[in-house]
Amino acid sequence: MPAQKIVIRGEIKTWIYITFGSVVSALGYVLFILPMNMVEGGVTGLGIIMKNITGLPIVGVTSLAITAVIFVIAFKILGRSFGAKSVYAAIVSNVLIDVFMLMKLPRITDDILLAAFYGGAIVGFGLGIIYYSGASTGGADATAQILWKLQNRPLGRTLITIDIFVLSLATIVFIPLEQIMYSLIFIFIEIKVIDMVLNGIRANQRILIITNKPKKISDFILTKMNRGLTLFQGVGGFTGEKKMMLTSVVPKKEIPEIRRIISSIDSKAFVIIQDIHQVYGEGFDPLPKTKKKR
Repeated sequence: MPAQKIVIRGEIKTWIYITFGSVVSALGYVLFILPMNMVEGGVTGLGIIMKNITGLPIVGVTSLAITAVIFVIAFKILGRSFGAKSVYAAIVSNVLIDVFMLMKLPRITDDILLAAFYGGAIVGFGLGIIYYSGASTGGADATAQILWKLQNRPLGRTLITIDIFVLSLATIVFIPLEQIMYSLIFIFIEIKVIDMVLNGIRANQRILIITNKPKKISDFILTKMNRGLTLFQGVGGFTGEKKMMLTSVVPKKEIPEIRRIISSIDSKAFVIIQDIHQVYGEGFDPLPKTKKKR
């Protein structure tokens, strides 16, 4: 298949993923979060506050209006690289929230704790798909990027500050403290699921092996597991003994098999296994290419 067709097919898949993630996250809000008057941080939280003040189904419209202003500023400060995908994701997800609300979908549960858990899982899954596709949905993310660009302020700190501000405003305006407590459970689950989606789609682990039988273990990893590895010599700080060290990056699902074989070859081997989130190079994802500036 020509390279150009592969690129086009990949772009089409990306837009499909963004659309799917937007639908899923919107359903999560409408089916679980909004019926229980829970609130989220960021721009969506401001939309929920306006809905409760006015009594109108305008969560998406309010969020989209605020996001549009922030996006205009982001385009001026961050440039065109900010991305059309984020604009598309913001429009689709926020419009769908209001559309689903107008459809008056049936409430699935009256248990607010279940709603917090399932709402967090579904919204987190949808947003994780969107983020994995290289897009963003809200003005809070854009605001964090703007402040990082202008003041070098850490993104995480800005997002947490925004969330705290919105939740505090919700408490003052209309939401009882108990609802805020459930909202925090929802936000916690949402963040965890987003992390699982981003890091679990292609989860890999690095394994470091210190052994007296490097040849047998390396042969197994190279030939049986068909994985590359690096060998280097280390010296024990206490004993001064020289030992070979092997390191490799493999999919998480292959770790139990490698661990079992290492144990059968050298039961006294010292093994370290670490989670890693991004791997680029031969056998994994290619390094992202940056677009040349005109």
